[in-house]
Amino acid sequence: MSQKLLKQLLLISLGTALMAFGIINFAITNHMAEGGFTGITIILFHVFGISTAVSNLLLNIPMLIIGYKQFSKKGFWLTIFGTVMLSVFLRIFEMIGHIIPPLPNDMILAAIGMGVFVGSGLGIIFNAGGTTGGVDIIAKIIKDKLDIPMSRTMFTFDAIVITISLIIFLSFTNAIYTIIGLYIAAIIIGKFQEGFQAGHKVLIISNNYEQIAAAIHTKMNRGATFIHGMGTYNKNDKVIVMTIINKRELSSLKELIYKIDPQAFVTVSHVYETLGEGFTFDSNGIPYFD
Repeated sequence: MSQKLLKQLLLISLGTALMAFGIINFAITNHMAEGGFTGITIILFHVFGISTAVSNLLLNIPMLIIGYKQFSKKGFWLTIFGTVMLSVFLRIFEMIGHIIPPLPNDMILAAIGMGVFVGSGLGIIFNAGGTTGGVDIIAKIIKDKLDIPMSRTMFTFDAIVITISLIIFLSFTNAIYTIIGLYIAAIIIGKFQEGFQAGHKVLIISNNYEQIAAAIHTKMNRGATFIHGMGTYNKNDKVIVMTIINKRELSSLKELIYKIDPQAFVTVSHVYETLGEGFTFDSNGIPYFD
């Protein structure tokens, strides 16, 4: 087994453990719902008393068949692993019982707890290249085909399942807290999807462009690119400095720019993902996250 595969399996195990903890100790304990197939397992638990671990496996068999057709061989086996591990941890936490007591008088804390644990767990799983089956598979396919963020797709499915839960067992008040928890989870999943490679693209227009570019190289150890443009007002040629930095470097870059040229024109835009030297691998070609 390669080191990379071992790391993926460990991360998926960690993610499913966090997710299962959030489901058992926050969602079920406080009579909140969940979205997707997990939400369906909670409905079955409340109505028929069926173990969430068992129903999770049974419901995911059709999705695993779809996943076999859609994913690579490795992706398929990682999905099976994630699905099985989620059921394993669901069963473990069912047997242990409620580690976190019910919070009927502090439901906002329960909603936050559910959102943080489920969102962090799913974010870790997705970043490791796995899923837990069910709607995760559908969301991953939609992301690959239509470039729609998985968090958005999952939130839509969540809303459908919550509506069904509201009809069957969920009170209106707890439905509101459920939506709050799922919204928190969606935000956290989105942050994980942006990943550690998200950052900023900075465009700098200055007569001191060479000095600014040199300072970016020497003082920030970042690359820069010259883009030749023209001002529309006076038709003067302009040299624009473009650089990509991570979020924590923005303040230092602005300080560097305005120390050289207080009149510099600077625009900053968010970059969803950055791949390449300095972000996903170092100058020797060694990956940062593998």
